[in-house]
Amino acid sequence: MTGGRSTRTRWEPVRAEDAVFRLAFLFHEDLDLFRRTLPRTIDALTAGTAEEFEIVVHADGTSAGTARELLEVCFEAGVDEVRVRRRERFVASGDPSNNGHRRLVDTRTRYLVVVEDDVVVFRTESVFDPLSAMRALFERHEDVVVFSTVADHEKWTWRLEDLGPEVEAGVRSTNRLSTHLIGYDTHRFVPVAARFAAFDLDVFIDREDLSYNWEDLVSHVGTTGGRRIAFADGWPLAVYHCDEKIQDGSMHHTRDPLVKSRVLTELEARYLPTKSEPAAAPGAPS
Repeated sequence: MTGGRSTRTRWEPVRAEDAVFRLAFLFHEDLDLFRRTLPRTIDALTAGTAEEFEIVVHADGTSAGTARELLEVCFEAGVDEVRVRRRERFVASGDPSNNGHRRLVDTRTRYLVVVEDDVVVFRTESVFDPLSAMRALFERHEDVVVFSTVADHEKWTWRLEDLGPEVEAGVRSTNRLSTHLIGYDTHRFVPVAARFAAFDLDVFIDREDLSYNWEDLVSHVGTTGGRRIAFADGWPLAVYHCDEKIQDGSMHHTRDPLVKSRVLTELEARYLPTKSEPAAAPGAPS
């Protein structure tokens, strides 16, 4: 890593061995939504960062036609690597997204941030550096193995609760997280997850009466053996899942592209400046 702020341009390649962070986006099929969430989230997480990073998109179970269109979207967004995997052989059990999540986690970069394709991130303070803040958090707290933040967690059926005191100001120690956005210290997480059989194909289950998926396993790793989950709801990041529950109290979302598009439009109206209200200049108060 070079000192000071990164000199990487939008189109300049980054070798994996040089990157401290990998930003990995898990994509399935809704390309219209991804065209909007991908550049918005990349900008929120990386604009002006002092960290070296690479960007990977993993398309899991994506149709051939969508996969071909995906390449153009990724090139325009400055993605370094695009992977496409069919769901024909060696498919993980449980929720379909388990198949992609378990393939994204390795130790080639020390820090990994995984974001799902129907999740959008807004930075609410222009001078805040999320990647540097995340790295510093991991470095200060050796017992923290995973990081998350999601603004609409009150809608979760498995409720977010505190486990003991805060990790630090603005960062809670919580009982769980969701797969919407997860930051990993891979050197701490992977060895333990492997002992929990995280990378086996038949570990997970997803039924109305019984559910054990990737987020359950990550939550398990992060809350046992003296380890902690850092949930940063005090940081100037607004992270949202662009969907709605099929009904109050349900564990399931609509997965309807029209609903997702509407939710994203409502979030953009809330967090993005209007034409008559220009965005604050870099360094200006938010």
